Amino acid sequence: MQLLKKRFFLFLIFSFSILLLFITINTFQVLGRKDYLIIGSKNCTESQIVSEILVQYIQNTSDIKVKRKFNLEGTFICFEALKSKAIDLYSEYTGTALIAILKEDIIKDKVKAIDYLNKTFLEKYNISFLFPLGFENSYSILINENLSKKYNIKTLSDLFKNQKKLMFAFTPEYSIRKEFDILKKSYNFNSTYKLMDQSLTYLTLSNNIIDVTNGFSTDSKIKTFNFLILEDDKKVFSSYNCAILANNNIYKKFPKLKKIFKNLENKITNEKIRYLNYLADEKQKYIYNLVKEFLTQEGLI
Repeated sequence: MQLLKKRFFLFLIFSFSILLLFITINTFQVLGRKDYLIIGSKNCTESQIVSEILVQYIQNTSDIKVKRKFNLEGTFICFEALKSKAIDLYSEYTGTALIAILKEDIIKDKVKAIDYLNKTFLEKYNISFLFPLGFENSYSILINENLSKKYNIKTLSDLFKNQKKLMFAFTPEYSIRKEFDILKKSYNFNSTYKLMDQSLTYLTLSNNIIDVTNGFSTDSKIKTFNFLILEDDKKVFSSYNCAILANNNIYKKFPKLKKIFKNLENKITNEKIRYLNYLADEKQKYIYNLVKEFLTQEGLI
């Protein structure tokens, strides 16, 4: 028993020492660097594309040095890295910031959401939420174009008027989200539906095995299979507009940065980011190359 206690005590000391060393190294890295910006990204294609756009645009329009710290898993890892100053900024969505990070209710209006988030993040963390890039990656309801023509379906109201004729399948994740509850209540959806993995929903929808499913508005598969995104005509869903979440002190350290990001505001539409996702995911193009080509074609560099 004494031996076990001793080993456990030594293990605690060792673990604490490793943790202290990690914190010390990161602290010195943060305090020691003065001349470059660190841009992070989540471990998904779209986040990497947006971060690469920021990196290349900054490099081509200023003398600011930039380092990449991409593939940081999901939202919480990125936000913790931002708070600890392991990164200086990354792109985030209004809906994700409200629901996942702040644990608050959705705000449907894009401008109000960004204003509220910027004010709240500044007060709590000295982090700013500014410069909407122009697209939103929200949950969407998808159908095939042939079904749209058959029943003249263009909006969610059109869809649910015909719900008894259709086969629905949704992902398990979507079925437990607030957005799904809002959908059912707002559009009086009361039909049966199947639960299915996202990869299967796209495949079965493309083969007309199901008629309706959920997806993300900027997903590359929408272009691949030529799906139709139905309009939320009652405007009940939260906005998931993409903007830049950044430690506010970087704008003092790099005074040119606000003007640089201002030039990127509303430059990336849903169609453009969906196409970039398509090139990366479906055509296997390198993100660095497709971003460089995009910025050149758009006249940004």
